[in-house]
Amino acid sequence: MKGIRGRVFLVKVPVHLIGLFTALVDGAGRKAIVRTREKKSDQVYLIATPHTAEEIPNMVSSISKYIEGVELLGEVAPEELDVG
Repeated sequence: MKGIRGRVFLVKVPVHLIGLFTALVDGAGRKAIVRTREKKSDQVYLIATPHTAEEIPNMVSSISKYIEGVELLGEVAPEELDVG
């Protein structure tokens, strides 16, 4: 069976608003799974399937209009995923 390669995006989110950011991502049709990079960090990973990955930049842009400080930092290789 061929594995599905996800795409991983790194997003900067104010620490005290990560819960709200996660709820907004879930409410947007769960286009990605949110995972924090490390405890007390303002960086989170958005793990998306190849089918939903193209929508991630627009989704983050829309959310950033409502949550100040949200910024898409870029895409990282799945091998670089460091969830602490």
